[in-house]
Amino acid sequence: MSREAPARFCERRRVRFPPPTHLVVLVHGTRSDAEALKSQIGELLASRLKMTLSVEKTHITHIDDGFVFLGFHIQSKTRGDGRRVVLTIPAKQALASVMHKIKKLTGQGTTSLSLAEVLRKVNPVLRGWAAYFRYGASKKTFSYLGWYAWWRLLLWIRRKHPHLTWKQLRRRYYGADRIAEDRIVLYNPAKMRVERYRYRGAQISTPWNMDEVDPDGARFRRTGHDDMAFVGQVSEHLT
Repeated sequence: MSREAPARFCERRRVRFPPPTHLVVLVHGTRSDAEALKSQIGELLASRLKMTLSVEKTHITHIDDGFVFLGFHIQSKTRGDGRRVVLTIPAKQALASVMHKIKKLTGQGTTSLSLAEVLRKVNPVLRGWAAYFRYGASKKTFSYLGWYAWWRLLLWIRRKHPHLTWKQLRRRYYGADRIAEDRIVLYNPAKMRVERYRYRGAQISTPWNMDEVDPDGARFRRTGHDDMAFVGQVSEHLT
């Protein structure tokens, strides 16, 4: 945290990651506290895991200023009613990246393909991107991406069939689910259901929190393959 005021959220948890590792450490304190903890983490990684912190990728910032992590822009803001909330929205870099892919897949060099072939390439990109960012405040971003993809395909059709007028294009393709061929419809990311992530880490037993998790309150506890009673409980819970 880069400001001298205490942060709104505090959490310290030991987690094992395979290299390369991406992690965020939230500190309830001042910038000097964050710098001290950064040094401790660097020493721990070097001594136990033989890893080093990346100088160019490791930053100290305040959550009010926001930061980008795994494609999400995470930032604390104050709502109109005075409540403090943390928003996780797709980062501008992530949106620009998927838009570049859509632009490349619908470029002038692809007009030799059929519309169905282009849709088979574009739809997985849109669907996969939306599925990854569905756990955040992404609804507006999904709508914008759907609008962008629709216009890119409409321009592609215009280049594919230059004899068609804009009036004919609007009559054939204007509107939702109108760009289609061979029963393949252009996927609209706005239809992806957005779900906010529900934190459950304290309820899942791991090798690092076995002494802290209540066995009776944990949703899933450590088990072996021969623990048939627990497997039966999980199966019953899922059904």
